[in-house]
Amino acid sequence: MTFIHQLKKPLSHSIPFAIRSISSSSSRHQKPIVSSSSAGQSTPISSVKAGTPLKGLGIIKGVGDPVAKPDEEYPSWLWSLIEPGMGAGKSDEPLRAIRRELNRENRNKIRNSNFLKGNK
Repeated sequence: MTFIHQLKKPLSHSIPFAIRSISSSSSRHQKPIVSSSSAGQSTPISSVKAGTPLKGLGIIKGVGDPVAKPDEEYPSWLWSLIEPGMGAGKSDEPLRAIRRELNRENRNKIRNSNFLKGNK
């Protein structure tokens, strides 16, 4: 092992990887999470009443349109999507920074390897 490799600790070992887990439906119904900005409301209110058919949202061929459920039957994370600041492009900044650091680390590894081999 060379002196350069002993001094450098790979960045990939110091950055925790994102771990995704599988969620399963539980027998208990959880209350939706209410943000502090909506202190006037005790529970979120959906725009459609329970039992209303949702036209145009069916994705399975041969099955009718889905029917809206009561607010309590939806998962709690669904109501956090309504809050401002959520959506595409808002939460990917930390991932881009990690990817940039990993690319920089890989580039430096290639440069060190080429230097030790005597290549340009």
